[in-house]
Amino acid sequence: MATSRILGPDGQPMKMPDLQTPQTAHLTALQRELQAHPTRGLTPSRLATILDAAEQGELTAQFELFEDMEEKDGHIASEMNKRRRACILEWEVVPPQKSPTPAEAKAAAQLDELLQEIPDFEDVLFDVTDAIGKGFACLEIEWHRVERFWLPKTITHRPQSWFVLHRGYRQELRLRTHQHVDGVPGQALQPFGWLTHVHKAKSGYLERSALFRQLVWTYLFKNYSVGDLAEFLEIYGIPLRVGRYPTSASEAEKLTLLRALAAIGHNAAGIIPEGMMMEFHNAATGDPKAFELMINWCERNQSKVILGATLTSGADGKSSTHALGKIHDEVRKDLRDADVRQLNTTLTRDLVYAVAALNGLAPEGRGAARSSSSTRRRPRT
Repeated sequence: MATSRILGPDGQPMKMPDLQTPQTAHLTALQRELQAHPTRGLTPSRLATILDAAEQGELTAQFELFEDMEEKDGHIASEMNKRRRACILEWEVVPPQKSPTPAEAKAAAQLDELLQEIPDFEDVLFDVTDAIGKGFACLEIEWHRVERFWLPKTITHRPQSWFVLHRGYRQELRLRTHQHVDGVPGQALQPFGWLTHVHKAKSGYLERSALFRQLVWTYLFKNYSVGDLAEFLEIYGIPLRVGRYPTSASEAEKLTLLRALAAIGHNAAGIIPEGMMMEFHNAATGDPKAFELMINWCERNQSKVILGATLTSGADGKSSTHALGKIHDEVRKDLRDADVRQLNTTLTRDLVYAVAALNGLAPEGRGAARSSSSTRRRPRT
């Protein structure tokens, strides 16, 4: 049963929010918004413009760029999948490690039981890890009553392009709307309404600390190399076809011969007027290795940024050995453990504490900001 006095994540008393109505329910403009695709016709100058705009507070194009990268680049998608799914483990709620009281132990056990009722919790964990590549992930919580308890009904991932960053004493994530309150853009996120995970690939402002910021240039260079390789194969992989026509041929006959050459090249069939001749020459010599070298370099760089190594990704060929692969796999485990520790902090603050506070299971003795319980990864057997 919910307590009459609820403390927010900052430990201060707060007004009971409207839990059953999600904050974005009335923001139809965001829900109907169609994302652009900045990678179409992307050039170095346009990419630099997108990155510069993000540093000035215009984040929408940068996050749409990140979405396109993960969708269009199979190597980035594969490596990110490895890192994100490594965090999908079994979790449990435990009392504080330092001398838990019987009340705290009982509350932790009850919280663990309540959180097991959250539907598709593995999908929630996967959505939260979207922050690993894009800097942050915001999942909106819709609550409902199950018997006498408040529990999340749905936990829905919202696109990063729905949010803006306000720089004050601290950076604050806010919903992107046309409203400004005291010069501050957007709406503040409703307490207990959001599961907000921030993951910094490097120190600094959030708009520059996303992992994908380190991948944008290799994505662009690789995209150019793939296009150049396709053009190379189209030009040098098809035999040269030459048509000969008599000097008395009319313009219509010349066009007929040209269409026949094109048809034979694409359909392996065609007709030509009598008296004309068609010759096939070997394809011009060329070496595609330069393009492959650039593509391989980009993918090795991407693997290093995402997984900290290359030998666990298949991006490295000749130097791969079992012993080196084991060492690089340990690097991946270090990254996974670091990711899990950050997830633990977010889940404890935004999910475990929210369920505890709304259901009267959060003793005030240890402070609301730390919560009376926390999540912990359960070892696999």
